[in-house]
Amino acid sequence: MKHKGRNVVWSMAMDKCLIEALVIQAKNGNKIDKCFNENAYTAACIAVNSRFNLNLNNQKVVNRLKTIKKRYKIMRDMLTQNGFTWNPNTKMIECDNDDLWKRYIAAHPDARGFRGKQIDMYDELKIVCGNYQAPSRWARMTDGSQPTAIKNCEDDSASYLSPSSEDLSETDGTESYTGQQEYAQMPDGSGDPPLIQPLSQIPKRARGSEAIQDAMLAVATSIRRLADALERRKNSVDSSELLQAVMEIDGLEEARQMYAFEYLNADPIKARAFMTYNVRMRKIFLFRQFWWWK
Repeated sequence: MKHKGRNVVWSMAMDKCLIEALVIQAKNGNKIDKCFNENAYTAACIAVNSRFNLNLNNQKVVNRLKTIKKRYKIMRDMLTQNGFTWNPNTKMIECDNDDLWKRYIAAHPDARGFRGKQIDMYDELKIVCGNYQAPSRWARMTDGSQPTAIKNCEDDSASYLSPSSEDLSETDGTESYTGQQEYAQMPDGSGDPPLIQPLSQIPKRARGSEAIQDAMLAVATSIRRLADALERRKNSVDSSELLQAVMEIDGLEEARQMYAFEYLNADPIKARAFMTYNVRMRKIFLFRQFWWWK
């Protein structure tokens, strides 16, 4: 860990910790329309700060993700070219034609560092930087298929940054965030999936029919919000009970107790598994998650 004035130089271990934390957030649904929301950045920032005893803010994480995305784009673009393949066994980008390598590097100098280099977390990078989208309950059709209207293309911009800010350095400022998105962005710019056909697209009808449509839309919206609240309550773990359970584990100093609580509180799936175990199994569970404590 090094500092250059106010800038931060990230180590490989810090990058690994950040990517792992963002993978968890993406799978928990905090990556919406290919963009991480503010909760995801907060959880990732806590993970990095706790692991390396730092005091970074969310903006440092955003800036680092921009740099990681630039490097991922270099790999992704290379693998779209004929002759270049990904070898999951060697974890390298391979090309049997040495002349092709030389021509490509001459045209794309930034790709030089990837020749013969192992990329240990390529699968995780595809989740963090690619177009991975956790399944949405409201995006599912009754037959289990996904509606094609929802955007799901890859994006090179970092979360709530504007596309133009991708060209900035990892310590440049970014445009302000206007708020957390609740649902995947729809093509018409609406934040909610249309539960019924929008009124503007319905042919002209009598005013009474329009009033019924308005009432139906209001009822559907209320039902959706109630279902969301019930789903969150069902999947949540009481924070006070979780903290008490962590503090009951013998042999954990206060800093580790705080780190374990923040880690579990940001991941409801692991938190529910942790609370299901008895005290002895909980300690084994934590030391399995945080192997560097041993």
